[in-house]
Amino acid sequence: MTKEGGGVLDGPLGMAIFDSFPSGIVVQGTDGKIVAANPAAEKTLGLTLAQMLGVTSVGPGWRALRADGSPFPGEDHPAMVALRSGHAVRDVVMGVYNPTTNDYTWINVNAIPIRDAATGSVQGVYSAFEDITRQQQAERALRDKDAEFRIAVQTSSDGFWIVDATGKILEVNEAYCKQSGYSRDELLTLSIADLDYFFKSEEVASRMQRIVQNGAERFVSFHRAKDQRRWPVEVVASYSPTGGGRFYCFIKDQTEQHSSAELIWHQANFDRLTDLPGRALFFDRLSQECSAARRNGRQVALLFADLDAFKPVNDLHGHDAGDVVLQTVASRWLSCVRGKDTVARLGGDEFAIIVGDLDGPHEAAAIATKIIASLKAEIVLPHDLTCNVGVSLGIAMYPTNAVEMDSLLSAADKAMYACKASGKSSFCLSDVVAGKSSHSADWMAFNDSHLVGVAEIDAQHRQLVRMVNDINDNISVNAEQPHIDRLFDGLMNFTIHHFQTEHRFMLEYHYPGTTAHDLEHGKLTAELRQIIQKMGSEGDLLVLQKIKDWLVTHIRKSDKALGRFLNEKGVH
Repeated sequence: MTKEGGGVLDGPLGMAIFDSFPSGIVVQGTDGKIVAANPAAEKTLGLTLAQMLGVTSVGPGWRALRADGSPFPGEDHPAMVALRSGHAVRDVVMGVYNPTTNDYTWINVNAIPIRDAATGSVQGVYSAFEDITRQQQAERALRDKDAEFRIAVQTSSDGFWIVDATGKILEVNEAYCKQSGYSRDELLTLSIADLDYFFKSEEVASRMQRIVQNGAERFVSFHRAKDQRRWPVEVVASYSPTGGGRFYCFIKDQTEQHSSAELIWHQANFDRLTDLPGRALFFDRLSQECSAARRNGRQVALLFADLDAFKPVNDLHGHDAGDVVLQTVASRWLSCVRGKDTVARLGGDEFAIIVGDLDGPHEAAAIATKIIASLKAEIVLPHDLTCNVGVSLGIAMYPTNAVEMDSLLSAADKAMYACKASGKSSFCLSDVVAGKSSHSADWMAFNDSHLVGVAEIDAQHRQLVRMVNDINDNISVNAEQPHIDRLFDGLMNFTIHHFQTEHRFMLEYHYPGTTAHDLEHGKLTAELRQIIQKMGSEGDLLVLQKIKDWLVTHIRKSDKALGRFLNEKGVH
C-alpha cells in the first residue's frame, strides 16, 4: 500500500494483504475523499491511484448507473450512505464508467465504516468490490442465446461451467477442459462434488442454496484434476432461475497467485539477511514445540543468544562486515542443531534457538556448548579482513522453568542477561521455578466472557493478555526501556501470529466473512502499531489503557462471530 493511504493497513503483513487482495478496495475519509486504493481497484475502475486521491463520490468525474440502468447519484453511493449512517451497506450492484474501456464496469460493493477502537466513532469507510461484469454479461447472453458470448466463453482463458440445481455439469468450455485434464464428454458425466476437492455433496448443496438466496457468490477452493493433482481456483458463481435453475461459474486458475502468496508468506516470516525464521514464525514454532512436549511428557529448551563483540565489527568495518558476521553465525549455528530444531533471528544481533523433545537441561547445555564452540574460529570479512565474536546464552526449560510461553521467554531473557553480567562466551540456565509467581493480582483479567469457544484461539487470547500484564508489571517496577521495548515488540509480533492463525482457520473452513475479517485484522495491526509508537508522547499509563481497550474490543467484537461459525463446523 502506498503511504498516501494514511496507514490504514500498516506493516508488511497489512500491506501484503491490501496490495494482493483480488477484490478492489477504496478507502475514504470522513469527508468522503479517497485516501487509498489497492491495485485491484485501479484495474477494475480504470483509474490510477493518483487520479483517485482526494476525489469524492459526489465529484463530477464519476458516472455511475444503478442495476436497472438509471443514473446513480454520488450521494447515494454505498460509501456515502455508510459514512452518513454509520452502518455497513452490503451487496449493492452498480455500473461505474471506466475511461480505459470507454464502457461501464459492473461491480458488487460492500461499504464498511472504519471505527476508532477506543471511541467507536466513524473515522472513514472502506469499500470492497468485485467486478461482476462477466457474470452480468453471461446471464444476459445465455438468456438471449447470444452466439457472440458463447464464442467468448469458449475462447476465454478462464474455465466456465453451467450447472443445474442438483450440481450436475451441463456445459463446460475448452479452457476448463485444459485446466482439469478431462475431455468435455467426461466432464458432462460429473458433478461439482466430483471435482471440488473440499466440498462434499451436502456442502455443495448448502453453498448452492446460498447462491440462490444471494444471487451470486465468490469463493476460493481446490479442484481435483483427472490425474488427481490438486490445483487452486477462484470461483465466481451466479444463479438464474431459467430452465429450472442454472448456475453460471467462472473458474480462474490460481496456481500462479498461490505461489505468489507463498512467497509473500516467506518474506513476512523469514529474516531477509539470514533466511532464518523471524519473530512471528518463532512464536509459532515455540508454541508447537511446547504443545508437543505437553502431549508427550518431554521438555523444550529455549536458548536466547546475544552476540559478544559484535558492535565493534560494525563500528570498525561497516555494516557490510556486520551482515557477513550475522550470516556466518546463522550458518554455523544451523549445523549445531537438528533439522527439526529452530534457529531464529529476533533482530539485530539477538537470536533464539528452540530445541524440542529433550530429556532435560543437560541436553540443552550440550547444545549451548556446541554453539559457543562454533564461534571460536575466525570469521572472514570482505577485503581479506577477519574478526572474532562470542555469544552469551540464556537457557529456559519448558515445563521446568515456565509453562506459559511468555514466562518461558522472560526466563530465558533474564538468564541471558545474567550470563552477560557474569562473563561472556558462556551460558546460564534459568533458576526460575514454574508456577512460583502468582497472577492473582494481574492488571488485566481473562475470564469466560472473553472465550470464543475455539481452544487454539482462546489460548492465544490468554497469551496476549499475559503479555499485556507483563508489560504493565515491568513498567510498574521501572524496568529498563530496552527491555520494555522488546516486550512491546513481542506483543506486536505475537499479534501478527495470532491473526495468521485466525486466517488459517477461516481459509480451512471457508468462513464467508474472511475478506472483512482480514481487513479488520489489518486495521487492528495498524492501530496497535500506532498505540505503541505513542509511548513517549502520551505516557505509560494512557498507552497501557489504550492497549487494554484495544485487546478487549478485538476479543469481544471481532472474534465472537468467527468462533460461533467454527463451533457450528465442529471446531472447539
